[in-house]
Amino acid sequence: MYARVQDFIYSDDGHDFKAQYDALQAMLFNLLDTPVKSTHHIGGTAHFNYPTEPILDILVGVDNLHDITSLDEKRLNYEGFFRLHHPYKKKVMMAKFNQLTMLKQTVRLHIIQRETPLFYQYLTMQQALAHDTAFAQLFQEKKMQAYQHSETIRQYETQKERIFNQLYKRYLKDKDA
Repeated sequence: MYARVQDFIYSDDGHDFKAQYDALQAMLFNLLDTPVKSTHHIGGTAHFNYPTEPILDILVGVDNLHDITSLDEKRLNYEGFFRLHHPYKKKVMMAKFNQLTMLKQTVRLHIIQRETPLFYQYLTMQQALAHDTAFAQLFQEKKMQAYQHSETIRQYETQKERIFNQLYKRYLKDKDA
């Protein structure tokens, strides 16, 4: 598996993430007996307010996380998505790879139960990073620090999750002040 964080990109040039998102959104809603209730294009590729990895992140909302059965997982496997088996809390992560030898992630599905604090955290952070320039700048600085101090993708993703949680709490505190 590709062990390092992919080089950051600064624009959508040559990727067309919006078209990719639209196509994948249609695929997710058209899966037979799909538990998918909502999708959202999230992460840096949705707005490019900071440098980001060339990975399309999609928040997938389901009514119950247990609705993602082995049959749904198999249907997503046929579409080229594979479950990431890391200790994720209250979410299922699936990824699509550029090829099965290099294993560079090209798309990630963050499957989360709707109407939960985690789902709202994702949506709130996406709104803040897309529309608050100072907040996006702060995230960029912390993200670059994590990138520079991480030797593996797992270390980087763990650091980034910690950053998201800290910034989310800070955002709520600042918003309430």
